[in-house]
Parts: sequence; C-alpha cells; structure tokens
Amino acid sequence: MVSKVVRILVPVSLGALVAVQWQEIARYVKIRRMSMGGGHPGSVPAVGHHAYPDRGGVPDGTGDFDSASRGGPAS
Repeated sequence: MVSKVVRILVPVSLGALVAVQWQEIARYVKIRRMSMGGGHPGSVPAVGHHAYPDRGGVPDGTGDFDSASRGGPAS
C-alpha cells in the first residue's frame, strides 16, 4: 500500500514543482542558450525572483552605504 502511494505521490509532487517553477526554468534555458552563443540578449526576460528585498533608497542612489554605521559621514 505504501509503495502505491509513493508511486503516485512522487510524480505528482515533481509535476507540481515543475509547474510552479516553469517561468524560472524557461528563463534559465534561454540564458543558458544565450551563453552558448545561440541566442540574442533581448529575447531573455529580465523578470524573475529576487533574493533581496526592494527597499528603495535615497534619490542620490547611495542607500545605506553612506551611513555612519558603515564608515560613512556621521549625520
């Protein structure tokens, strides 16, 4: 009985994983093809998941890098 459940559960979970990550997989394949010389950079979408939060920043573009805690000028 357990083997039947495993035989069904493994393909279903793999299918769900591929379905959720399909955009990232397609993007990876396009980037990989481009790096091998078989594509144009304009055909690779720039959207995707970012591992860092988008916190914005200050208008001059320095963000927190100019803060006193990182060795910048004390304000």
